[in-house]
Amino acid sequence: MARRTTARYLSVAQDLRDKIADGRLQPGDRIGSLTELQAEYQVSDTVILEARKVLVSEGALIARTGDGTYVRERPEPQRLVRHVPESPDEPLFRPDSPESSLFPDVTEVEPPESVPAPAGVATLLGVKATRKVRRTVRLFRHAETPVQVVTVYELARGGAERAEAEELISSRPALAAEAEALGGVAGQPVTVATWVERSVSGPSRVVTTVVLAERFTLVFPPHRGAA
Repeated sequence: MARRTTARYLSVAQDLRDKIADGRLQPGDRIGSLTELQAEYQVSDTVILEARKVLVSEGALIARTGDGTYVRERPEPQRLVRHVPESPDEPLFRPDSPESSLFPDVTEVEPPESVPAPAGVATLLGVKATRKVRRTVRLFRHAETPVQVVTVYELARGGAERAEAEELISSRPALAAEAEALGGVAGQPVTVATWVERSVSGPSRVVTTVVLAERFTLVFPPHRGAA
């Protein structure tokens, strides 16, 4: 029974998602009430509530207490351009505007501390997950608007200079802390840029930049320099 309910709410969520994507439901439109959606899809109220919860968590819908559930307005994404920072404390991306500097409009979300390397970071650094790394988390704003959460993981490598680096781009649902910092909702899609510095003795520094995908597009100039 649980599997059948799961399949049904995912099916309802996908149908609503499709209606938003193809324009049958426009930004600002109010979707049907619980009773109306039950009748439309011939499912229980539990199925509708779960489907609605999924789309709210993705940022496709917004629930207004006592008023109903609406299709969220989607802002036109702003461009964040990859640049060469002048110091290790600067972000790797800046708004594509004449006044593009995000630094020092920054909040230290978590002060520097020594923590066990998260599994994904440990893999990139080539160490065990129990290995301690220095982590710093910063929230960068522009014109008082939260833009990007930057987390730096550093591993001491005897002071060796960086020899090369690589950059990885991925997407995933926002974690609760990221969504809160960026003014979104948990589960909303985010774009993640991961920068891995490698010294002659191996990887030594990982920098992750997280932005809300619906608000910002990461842009890489044709001839970008190293960080």
